[in-house]
Amino acid sequence: MKTILYITLLLAVTVSAVNAQPDIKFWKKASYLHIGGGTVTPGDYMSETTEGGLMAKNGYQIDFDYNYMFNYGIGIGGNIEYNNFKLNKDKFFEYSGADKMWVKGGYSSTKFGLNILANMPIVIVKEGFAVNLYGEFNAGIRSFSIPDIDLEYNPIFNKYVEVTYRSRGNTMGYLGYSAGLQFLFAERFGINVSYNAVLPSRHSIKYSVRKFDAFEELTEDENYLNNYLDHTGLQFGIMFIFGK
Repeated sequence: MKTILYITLLLAVTVSAVNAQPDIKFWKKASYLHIGGGTVTPGDYMSETTEGGLMAKNGYQIDFDYNYMFNYGIGIGGNIEYNNFKLNKDKFFEYSGADKMWVKGGYSSTKFGLNILANMPIVIVKEGFAVNLYGEFNAGIRSFSIPDIDLEYNPIFNKYVEVTYRSRGNTMGYLGYSAGLQFLFAERFGINVSYNAVLPSRHSIKYSVRKFDAFEELTEDENYLNNYLDHTGLQFGIMFIFGK
């Protein structure tokens, strides 16, 4: 993912060098709405490739961003982002030792954050085309849910014949960042490519376990996972500019 971003950055710098005019006041009292999405890669402690991880596969993200710039390329804004990672079912099934398994959904998280931005706009054609290099710091709260999992066991080899896992409400803080390029047309709209990340931090993920034995007696427990929930991603999107 980083390779694609580096190539895009190199092309932008090359094009900009032909007729570039940095304009630090380009964004003064302007704002934009960004709608995007892309791929996300779970951190080591979530990944299916890590021993003892949460067996999460690569997933997808959907993002809505609104930012307002004061002056000199500095701005603030708000962000809503949804992430989803599928569970590696084959690996979890082997780990569980069950005879049958049903899985619904994946690891999902919705973030509500605040943004602080720094921009470096480069005007190629006045009121026609510009390239904006930007960095964005994010902080806020997020939810986190695990997949719904139902397991069935042979009563000869296991005390419980049915075991189900269900997520509980989980809310936690997060810190993250993104950096990338925006290609702006006629000072009205543009396209965006960026690399984003949530920084590593350990959190407790609450869930319930319901177990039925062969006599249909129910045992219910509340439990939790304690793990790092960081991830990285590559994002593409469109943006609409206001106030120019």
